[in-house]
Amino acid sequence: MLPVDTTLTLPIVIIGNGPSGICLSYMLSGYRPYLSPDAEHPNLILYNKLKEAIHLSIVDQELEYLAEGLEGRSSNPVAVLFDTLLHPEADFGFKYPPILQWKFEPHQCIPHIVLGKGPPGGAWHSMEGSILTISFGNWMELPGYAFKDWAATKRRNIKCDRVLPEEVANYYKHYVKIMGLQKNFRENTYITSVSKFYRDQDCESESPLQIEEQAIPIDIKMHV
Repeated sequence: MLPVDTTLTLPIVIIGNGPSGICLSYMLSGYRPYLSPDAEHPNLILYNKLKEAIHLSIVDQELEYLAEGLEGRSSNPVAVLFDTLLHPEADFGFKYPPILQWKFEPHQCIPHIVLGKGPPGGAWHSMEGSILTISFGNWMELPGYAFKDWAATKRRNIKCDRVLPEEVANYYKHYVKIMGLQKNFRENTYITSVSKFYRDQDCESESPLQIEEQAIPIDIKMHV
């Protein structure tokens, strides 16, 4: 836990430790998605696009080009792209396996921190425990660790495609631990303000009054 008087300078600060924040931390920790060599996607147009640069990580390619023409449950084309890569044609009831292969590339690691009011999993920890999710349980899983594999460690035999919010929350919390991401997460953290920080440019600048954006410090209030 960060002491109140500690100043921490990092290139990236993620506010919110829900599934999106967890997944982003996983990728910033050096894990990169590639097209699996033995994978096939039912969308042949997308599949042929992916094969054009199979040697490149998906995130190093032109995402707008890859996402062109795709349809899904999100208005964000990049989100739709990754949905169809992780769960091809899932919206139509198919259960094709993911076509991504995640590789750990240490030189791609970027220092960062993920801040959240509660444990990793975000709002899932505060949802009503007796209801079932609308989406299938495997749609909730994050890269590199299948939800069914986590359930097996809990001796939980999932007979229904939908699961309890408590199970999803515990899966996310365990994911951070098993993937070795704990060092990037801070719980019991409230963000009270975010402000831009500026400093004057060097005196040799042609415009001495011009200011350059350097960083975004965050005023953090700790609550235990």
